Parts: sequence; structure tokens; C-alpha cells
Amino acid sequence: MIEEDVILGSGVVVHDRVRVGRGTVVHDNAVLGRVPMVAGIIQRTPTRELAWLEIGKRCVVGANAVLYVGTTIGDDTLIGDLTSIREECKIGNHVVIGRGVMLNYKIEMRDRVRVMDTSHFGGDMLIEEDVFVGPHVCTANDNTIGLRPGVVRRGPHLCRGASIGIGVILLAGVTVGEQAIVGAGALVIKDVPARKIAVGMPAQITGDVPPDLLRPMGQDQP
Repeated sequence: MIEEDVILGSGVVVHDRVRVGRGTVVHDNAVLGRVPMVAGIIQRTPTRELAWLEIGKRCVVGANAVLYVGTTIGDDTLIGDLTSIREECKIGNHVVIGRGVMLNYKIEMRDRVRVMDTSHFGGDMLIEEDVFVGPHVCTANDNTIGLRPGVVRRGPHLCRGASIGIGVILLAGVTVGEQAIVGAGALVIKDVPARKIAVGMPAQITGDVPPDLLRPMGQDQP
């Protein structure tokens, strides 16, 4: 279902069970509503009974982006060129997802999150409101690299207002607390408390976030 005032670029593919909200722009060669499939030795069986791909109002979907069925995207959200968002993701309002970002399955990303270019997120992850993620950030949801069967997969949890620097690696199950800062290139193997700074490989707490770096969050922020 395509609502009024939607602009579809050249070569856009729209599969079944897709709803695009009013005023959204979809750029050239994007694919909407792709169905997940497996081949080879992939261990995870994708969910077969999936809801529609729901794209909200006044969004922008970049060229060559691939959005899977079963995902919802809120209003006024920007999805960059070449980005892929897998099934069963929930993306909020006023979100920015940069160029070439990969979001795996079952990721919840709440309002006003910003994810910069070429970051790669494993599945089963929660990103709360007002989080900033720099470019080239990677996350895991299984620290055994698939070698131990029966592991419950759980990605990182990024709390409200957390800031993640360029090139950070976040291992499975870690929590980065509210308004915490993780410095560039850090390897996060354990939780980072709220309003603390963590740097290094592995990341270590080096102090408190200065008051002038505690930015406003929510609807009233600029």
C-alpha cells in the first residue's frame, strides 16, 4: 500500500506486504519488503510468519537500500544509501541511519537515534532514545562465534543518550549506561555505568562524563 505524495525513484522494487507512509521518498533501486531466506550452512532459521514492512510518513529511503518484511520504521526517519535493515526490526521516529549500515534481525532502535556510516549491528539489540553511534561500529550477539550450540543470543543494550565513538566494538550482552561515552576504537567486554567514560582495548572506566557533555535529550533538544 503506497499512500499519497510518495515518490518512488527509478528501479525501486516493492514486494508484497509493504506500506509506505505519506510524503516518503524512496530513491533509485531500493528494495522494499524483501523476504528472508537461508542457504548453505546458515544456522538460524528465519521467522516465516512476518508482518508487513511499515514505513512511516515523511521518511527518506536511500538508493539501493534493502528493507525486509516484518520491520517497522517510524515517521521522519532517514535511511542512507546502501543500508540494509533485516526482518523484525523496530525503528523509531526522527532516526538517522547512515550510508551502508547493516542492521541484523530483531533490533529495536528508539526515537532520535543517530547511527553513522558503515556500522554493522548483530541481531537481538536494544538502542534507546537519543543514542549516538559513530561510523564503523560493530556489535556481536554471540561471544562464542557460533561454536557453542544452544547459546541464547543477546546483543548490546545502549541506554538513553549514550555516545559510541568511531570504530568501537561492543560484545554480546554488554550494557552502556545512560549518557555514558565510549571512546574511539574501544573494545567493550563489560558494562559501562551511566555517565562514565570508557576507553581502551579492553575498555576501562577513566572517569565521569563532564557536565558540559551531558546533552539534553527528548523532544525539546535542538
